[in-house]
Parts: sequence; structure tokens; C-alpha cells
Amino acid sequence: MLRTTMRGLGEVFITLGIVILLFVVYQLYWTGILADQARADEMRKLEEARKRLVASQPKDQPVSQNPAKQPPYEDGEPFGTMYVPRFGSGWYKTIRPGTTPKELQKGLGWYKGSAQAGDDGNFAIAGHRKTYGDPFLNVPKLQVGDKVVIEGVSEWFVYSIDKPVSLSGEKAVLKTIPEDVHVLDPVPEKAYTTPGKYITLTTCEPEFGSTHRLIVWGHLESRTPLAAGKPAALQG
Repeated sequence: MLRTTMRGLGEVFITLGIVILLFVVYQLYWTGILADQARADEMRKLEEARKRLVASQPKDQPVSQNPAKQPPYEDGEPFGTMYVPRFGSGWYKTIRPGTTPKELQKGLGWYKGSAQAGDDGNFAIAGHRKTYGDPFLNVPKLQVGDKVVIEGVSEWFVYSIDKPVSLSGEKAVLKTIPEDVHVLDPVPEKAYTTPGKYITLTTCEPEFGSTHRLIVWGHLESRTPLAAGKPAALQG
């Protein structure tokens, strides 16, 4: 009887171990594959949107240096691609409205209600630290002066990372708790004292947990039409 019970427990533990192993493989490996597939699909949508915009404009129209007001972002539709040179030349992620777990499986998410790229206020973006391509895994490596480049449907937006006023030295990354929603304010008091055109990046801390959040802020440095060519931050 005891031998039968022990054998049964052993089989249960083996099965449990296999389930845990499969879950880990899914989290660390398979979600990355799903994220890459989603990114390819989102990039295709963006390219189609850019082509439609170009086709709708007169061919002899000069490149305007005065950007027009952007249309509102549409749910379910990507509106831009983010590049962060600090993360490597091959790093780029698409951005869409929404920060629910389902929406973040497709890339980075824009906090609805925050400013749109290049506008007055706080353009706020969230991303997974681990799983689904680990988009913001290296956020802790960001330094003051690093660039965050957004390629929209019709424009480039270049932001420069700032040192929060609440931190000493030259640290660029703030660690806080999830309930600290004021980091998304139009003028985040831990980062700035006056209105402006800002960007906020948020991700979980630690890598495999969510007890805290890592926050990075920056200000808009330039805004130019796509037709003007890649900004200097991406030409190095």
C-alpha cells in the first residue's frame, strides 16, 4: 500500500515538473515567437497606412516643416514604431493604443488618455519587461541623453531621456510602486516642474514580477516629416 502510494506521488510530481517546465518554455520562448509574428503583422499595417498617406498627397507637394494635427489613434491599429539606439540597432517595437495584457502581447502599448506623440503633455508608453519579446528588458540601462525615436505614419519624433528632478546624480530610471499613477500626469511632478512635450516609459520590476515599476522620462527634441529622412539618432 505504501509503495503504491509513493509510486503515485512520484508520478504526480513528475507530471507537475513537466507542466512547470512546459510553462517556463512557453513564457520564455514561445511568447517571444508570438510577439515576433505580431510585430511583423503590425509593421505590415503601418507600411500600408504610410503608403495610403503618400498616395493621397499630390506628388509635387513640398515637404512641410510645419506638422499638421494628428488624427486620434484608433483602437486595434498600430500608429508607430519605437527605436531606442541604446538597445541595439536591431531593436524596434510597434506601438498601439491600450495597455491591457492582451494588447501588450503585440508590442508596446500607449496609455489611453495620455498625449499623442509630439503633442503637449505626456506621451506615455508601457511594455513587458519579460515575455512576449522582452521589449523593455533593458530599460534599466537607459542613460540621461539617450534617444527614443518614434516613427509614426507621417512623422519622426525624437525624444531625449532626462534626469528626474527627484533623483540624485545622473540616474535616469525611477523605481516606484504600481499605485504611483502620477508618473503619467501631463507634468509628472517627480520629473518636471513646467509644462512641455514629454514621454514616459513604464515597465515591471523585477523582471519576473510586478511589485514595482521602472519609469523613464524624456522631452521632445525634434519632430520632422518621414519624407525628410531618418533623424540623426538613427544614422549612427
